[in-house]
Amino acid sequence: MGQKVHPTGFRLGGTQSHVSTWFAQKKNYSNYLLEDYFIRKKLYQKYGQAGFEKIQIFRKVENELTMMISVEKTDILVGQRGKNLKNFQQEIVQLVQHYRKQKNALKPPPRIHVTLHIFGCSNTSASSIADFLIEFLEKRYSYRSALKLLWRKKLIHNPPGLKIQISGRLNGAEIARREWIRKGRLPLQTLRAHIDYSSKKAQTIYGLLGIKVWVFHHLYQYK
Repeated sequence: MGQKVHPTGFRLGGTQSHVSTWFAQKKNYSNYLLEDYFIRKKLYQKYGQAGFEKIQIFRKVENELTMMISVEKTDILVGQRGKNLKNFQQEIVQLVQHYRKQKNALKPPPRIHVTLHIFGCSNTSASSIADFLIEFLEKRYSYRSALKLLWRKKLIHNPPGLKIQISGRLNGAEIARREWIRKGRLPLQTLRAHIDYSSKKAQTIYGLLGIKVWVFHHLYQYK
């Protein structure tokens, strides 16, 4: 039987980079890891409509935090032309301070410095496509209607390769099943292929639907 490998984990250290990059002492490692998870969770909950692609977190010292955020709609986070950038930056600082006071695991330093790098991303990212499908599936659209709307409204410029898989009680069926669609090429075994992958859940009245999206963008050329 064929074994499934996570497309991102398969390419880490080569064409893909880790979403958290830092070193920590053994006693603080789990605390920093949970803190990163807490920050991402809160941002997804509050600014989910912004269409996050990736939130990368870098740490050099205890009180310095650098975040690189790839998001489809940057104006939701920082307003037009970055008018609310300082407010958003202060919000991140408050999140970190609140978490450390709540858990009492890491000492809250007197001052936390957060540097933000916010980039716009294309609407063909795997995370953006999954969020689009979730929005309509939770509004009780059939999965076929949601896919048709995806091709009509979202994917005006088709990527070179795309695969979408939806599993669960589709359209309220009593027996769960899996449906998928693929267009173009998807070289999952090619390590220099830039494969964008996302796996998310849609909460419907019939239960959870699992959504997986693979997007092939291009091949990296090694010198």
